[in-house]
Amino acid sequence: MDTLLIFIWIWGAMIAMSFWEAYVEGRNAWSKRKYGWRIDLGGDFVFPAYHFYLFVIMWPLLLTLPFIMFGWDLHLFGVMISAYASGTIIEDFLWYVVNPKVKLREFWTEFSDYYPWFTVNGKKIVPLGYILGILIAITAWLALWR
Repeated sequence: MDTLLIFIWIWGAMIAMSFWEAYVEGRNAWSKRKYGWRIDLGGDFVFPAYHFYLFVIMWPLLLTLPFIMFGWDLHLFGVMISAYASGTIIEDFLWYVVNPKVKLREFWTEFSDYYPWFTVNGKKIVPLGYILGILIAITAWLALWR
């Protein structure tokens, strides 16, 4: 198994997704002007149905296809989790880079208040979801495929 190729493949798909999502959403990031239900995460934060079906249903179904075809492999499962968790960070950040209607500098402004941030003295440092993604990727690496 070529671990690097798996990461490149999944990250490549996430990069492609950042383009189509940016072009579909424009300035309507996250749950702005989306139809369907939402999961209230507390405060002003919600998890829209659109992202639930994309990140909790579609991506895991696609990434588990090799297990359906070839059987279970714990090492591959760990690699997939790490690539997926880190890939979601790449996809989200690149949304700001490739979006024709949003400027990269808006990433650190109130425009991105649709998800919680780690802040220092009121200054946005990194979205908490990025920290979670990195922790999941590292944990999967340590526990399943290092």
